[in-house]
Amino acid sequence: MERHCPPMSERKECLVPPPDGYKPPIRWPKSRDKCWYRNVPYDWINSQKSNQHWLKKEGDKFLFPGGGTMFPNGVGKYVDLMQALIPEMKDGTVRTAIDTGCGVASWGGDLLDRGILTVSLAPRDNHEAQVQFALERGIPAILGIISMHRLPFPSNSFDMAHCSRCLIPWTEFGGIYLQEVHRILRPGGFWVLSGPPVNYENRWRGWNTTVEEQKSDFDKLKKLLTSMCFKLYNKKDDIAVWQKSPDNNCYDKLTPASYPPKCDDSTDPDSAWYVPLRPCLTVPSQNLKKLSLKSTPKWPARLNVAPERVSTVPGGNANGFKHDNGKWKVRAKHYKSVLPALGTDKIRNVMDMNTLYGGFAAALVKDPVWVMNVVSSYGSNSLGAIYDRGLIGTYHDWCEPFSTYPRTYDLLHLDGLFTAESHRCEMKYVLLEMDRILRPSGYVMIRESDYFIDAIATIAKGMRWSCEKHDTEYNVEKEKLLVCQKKLWYSKLSEQ
Repeated sequence: MERHCPPMSERKECLVPPPDGYKPPIRWPKSRDKCWYRNVPYDWINSQKSNQHWLKKEGDKFLFPGGGTMFPNGVGKYVDLMQALIPEMKDGTVRTAIDTGCGVASWGGDLLDRGILTVSLAPRDNHEAQVQFALERGIPAILGIISMHRLPFPSNSFDMAHCSRCLIPWTEFGGIYLQEVHRILRPGGFWVLSGPPVNYENRWRGWNTTVEEQKSDFDKLKKLLTSMCFKLYNKKDDIAVWQKSPDNNCYDKLTPASYPPKCDDSTDPDSAWYVPLRPCLTVPSQNLKKLSLKSTPKWPARLNVAPERVSTVPGGNANGFKHDNGKWKVRAKHYKSVLPALGTDKIRNVMDMNTLYGGFAAALVKDPVWVMNVVSSYGSNSLGAIYDRGLIGTYHDWCEPFSTYPRTYDLLHLDGLFTAESHRCEMKYVLLEMDRILRPSGYVMIRESDYFIDAIATIAKGMRWSCEKHDTEYNVEKEKLLVCQKKLWYSKLSEQ
């Protein structure tokens, strides 16, 4: 279930056709509750977990009642209980969240209405296409698993992490999986667990275990979390909430003999592209005083405040951040003039393929979209600053496929990606990958030097995209904007 890619010699130079009967997706916000069955034709969850109300097939659609293993009565009531335990979810303190083992992302979908933006994470396993269901619904999600490598996120980023019976063995292997959650969680951030072994006193009979075994597991979990500088924040019924230490006082008491030990300085805590998990605690930097949740401005104010981590980006400072913010407001306005669909319900899932501070996402924040901000694993590491703004994103190397299913984004935007990466990544393969993850009838906006535009347009024509070349907002002669739309086509095999 770990990320893996074919060697160059096995790369395919072909287009992925949609399944037979594919239709343009239902538009947001209706898509949150239903999608076309033929777009994601997987029955496993429907047949195996029908009693948990994840989804149900009705006619030519899948419906999403908002159920889950730990919330068969609906996700809304489950989140209401969670908000009662964590008041910070209501006032803009908690803005970014990660859901490990997300199912069809009903938790993340519910939080959108509450002003919380969630990265829903699940592997490709026997549940089949959980992440594809999430993206088809218009909810942020990415393929991934806590296994051998770090998750592709910087340290101290998410305000909240959630596991609802995600079956991750948190106390096994020296607690290494929980140490990864600790790494990506902001100081003062919350870790929420529902399911085994929480509420074992009332639930153990349904878990094919004994009450003694579950009590032992819960005691082990509490001991491990305490040793990792978490405190039990609140607990009621099936939900337990821990808070990561908001300052470094707890870590100062740890010694090399502590269990788990503190990480040494040999690995950058933000380095997370094919970096193996390490059995140690990542201590937040003493140089950054405003990383903690209580020091981070509340949403939506944090969106336009220059994050402290801007200073860790080469050449980064508050003035550069402010300039970038203003620049993208102007660009977004121009983009909407050349692509009128942007800002309407025709576009929901957006990817900014090589961003700096998430300026494009910030400029679209009032539109009915969400944006996956991608920061190059080879470029300046600005992803921490993006999370500090209350936006979401991931590291990626565009010489490889992106961790998602085919047909999952409505708009792909790139700004100078080929100028920056053409010495490493062959343009043809990047464009083929863009075609794979783009929904039929979806759009591409390529902002590039004039040097690359014609070559891109030639390949795009071969991929059945229809493209138009436009000037940029200030008519810069050496830079152009290529706006393309992917056609909906079927393979001859499915037509027969």
